[in-house]
Amino acid sequence: MSKEGVPIENFDPKPAIKKNAELARDWEFSEDAKYLYGMAVVFRDRLIDPIARIDRSQMPDPVISFDDLRNSKTLAAYTVSRNAQGLLDEITFNTAHYIQGDGKKAWQYGRWAQLETLLHEQIHLWQQRVGKNPVKPGRSHHNKEFVEKCESLGLHPLPHIGCHIAVADGVFAQLMEEFGIKRPSDVPREKEKKMDWFKPKKEKGRSTLKKWECGCGQKIRVGREDWPGAICKSCGTEYIRFDGLAHKIYQSNRP
Repeated sequence: MSKEGVPIENFDPKPAIKKNAELARDWEFSEDAKYLYGMAVVFRDRLIDPIARIDRSQMPDPVISFDDLRNSKTLAAYTVSRNAQGLLDEITFNTAHYIQGDGKKAWQYGRWAQLETLLHEQIHLWQQRVGKNPVKPGRSHHNKEFVEKCESLGLHPLPHIGCHIAVADGVFAQLMEEFGIKRPSDVPREKEKKMDWFKPKKEKGRSTLKKWECGCGQKIRVGREDWPGAICKSCGTEYIRFDGLAHKIYQSNRP
């Protein structure tokens, strides 16, 4: 029992973690953590899980982390299992995509893209906690339920792979307008090309082979810009061009 008479096993550590993040002024991600925690509540209450229900409680808040995910093409990650501190619902932003500016760290793609990323990861949380088809080991991380939920809120992830193939619109864009967050002005508008809308610039010295990926996750590189109709023999899905930024979902703790 605690001093207030509440059983220790019912104690929720998330408010304390959030408060610590906000008050850790000597931490370079403190300001961003405070902002993202606040927007996570807005997204939950107004977009993802806004209606009070009698059959279940509202989806929980996330634990927001910042870490080097050891892959510069990963934007952020949702951890399915408990993290190293034994906590659930962790969303981790990849520190590889932060740059120094005005004495603080900032997401290099801007607020709009950062909040698209946050909402994407929160939809993973929604699916794992209250969805009908949560992710299971060996299955697609961006399945039909996940994609449909994203599309209903204005995000446009590529099935199976999860990268955003068009800038967000719909209710997400309406909310961004309400908060005064402008749509990026340099967004590609070639709708027929299925690749990340905020794909990084090509690095000098890199291979000219193009990366393609199928629904079961098998990857292949070919020297063609266009490769229509290529089908994976294992899962029967079409290979999709993919050389941009992705979101990950972890089945277990990172080493």
